[in-house]
Amino acid sequence: MKPRLLVIPHIYADDIAVREIELARRLVSRFEVFVMKWRDALHVEGQSGLGRRVRQARVAARAAVAARSQSNSAEGFWVIEAPVWQPLLLQRLLGQRAALGLCRSINRKTLRALIKDLGITHLLLANELFGVERIAGVRTYFDVVDWFPEEAISSGDLMRIRTNLRAINEVVDGVFAVSEPLCEKLERECGLHAHPLPNGADITRLRGVAPSKVLALRQRLGIAENFVIGYIGNHGSFTGVDLAVHGFLAARERIPDARLLIVGPAKVWSRLLEANRGTGVIATGSVPPAEIAEYFSAIDVGVLAQQITTGTDFALQIKVVEYSACRKIVVSTPLVTWQRLAWPNVILAEPDAQAWADAFVKARAKSWEPAWDHIVDAYDWKALADGAAQVILGSRGAVN
Repeated sequence: MKPRLLVIPHIYADDIAVREIELARRLVSRFEVFVMKWRDALHVEGQSGLGRRVRQARVAARAAVAARSQSNSAEGFWVIEAPVWQPLLLQRLLGQRAALGLCRSINRKTLRALIKDLGITHLLLANELFGVERIAGVRTYFDVVDWFPEEAISSGDLMRIRTNLRAINEVVDGVFAVSEPLCEKLERECGLHAHPLPNGADITRLRGVAPSKVLALRQRLGIAENFVIGYIGNHGSFTGVDLAVHGFLAARERIPDARLLIVGPAKVWSRLLEANRGTGVIATGSVPPAEIAEYFSAIDVGVLAQQITTGTDFALQIKVVEYSACRKIVVSTPLVTWQRLAWPNVILAEPDAQAWADAFVKARAKSWEPAWDHIVDAYDWKALADGAAQVILGSRGAVN
């Protein structure tokens, strides 16, 4: 019989790529895989601040009373739904820390029951809502998905986070982290030895889009004859859409046939995008996940304009891997991970409009070289899942 792996992602969502779910899809050849599903209140949009808070509270309340169920996904893993308590429900009453502590206590009991009932042998955990503890007979691995903007929190909170990570390291069999710079940071500051497990891409799917579909999409968007700069993703306040827009506008005289395509939810940037709709800026809004590969193929240059913080510096942004899988040149802010990797198709530009205009002009003159195809091979989700499986099925000493 296959070992039984329960995956608790950092968030469960159907409209964005979630790394633990992507890994789960590829781990079914090595494990009987179960994935925990719940509606996360933080993954909720709203037209206004009040509207978003009301929707978040409604989603959190429903998640807390959800009935337990089990269903088989099309990808071959089991989807498990169970009640999940989220601090947002209680933090006004108890305060943030007490609310989180109570939710962890409740969710930990749910997790223990699931592990017992499903006969789980291995646990991949990426969300502390369920607590992190040593469970007899279960090999547990913790995934540090991303870091956070340290600049936005107090020194006391930062110390508590580091202490918490050290405590987690003592009770699990191994730790994964999303980038090598983050692994080094965790070892340097927390004494925690993490195995690098980067974000990846479905390379076969991304490269398998029919040219006729790409042409049809470009015609539908009115960009068939244009040089298209594309920024694809879920565009929150930290994503620097304004930098991409202003850099594009500064480059228009030198690239008169250019268009800037903003793909994905971008409510926080709606005023800026609407104001520049007549200047070659096109915003698509949300795109069904099944169609997103066509958009990666339809652009000529990819964009990563995220602000430089400790939160973004130590990440490994999926979209750069996806752009590269589609053989695109990329313009990015000089984040630590991309400085380190130094991919030849990624142009790093300081975060100001003129530098980005120059980078767009440089990108226009640069072409993908066939020898670069191997760069992303190691970032295919199947290859990453195989590496993760070796660690999970091995000994603690295999984490390096």
